[in-house]
Amino acid sequence: MMEKYLEVKTKQVEGEVAEKSRAGSGADEYSIKQCISVISTMVELTGEEKAEAFDVFKDAQNREIFMNADSPTRLIWIRKKCMQT
Repeated sequence: MMEKYLEVKTKQVEGEVAEKSRAGSGADEYSIKQCISVISTMVELTGEEKAEAFDVFKDAQNREIFMNADSPTRLIWIRKKCMQT
């Protein structure tokens, strides 16, 4: 009886660990470091605009939107966000 309980509990914990690992792996894709790396290549932005964008990247949803937008839209979006801060 105890063996069955331990087996079920082990599978449950393994599932939770795998789920957290999958959730955590996407975080690197939208990290602040990645966003800053991309924005540093955007020659259309001034240094001041780039610096203002750092505050925008504090929000995880903003980072995800920024990283998934196409280049022209990304430029418009980041300028709009910077004006709101």
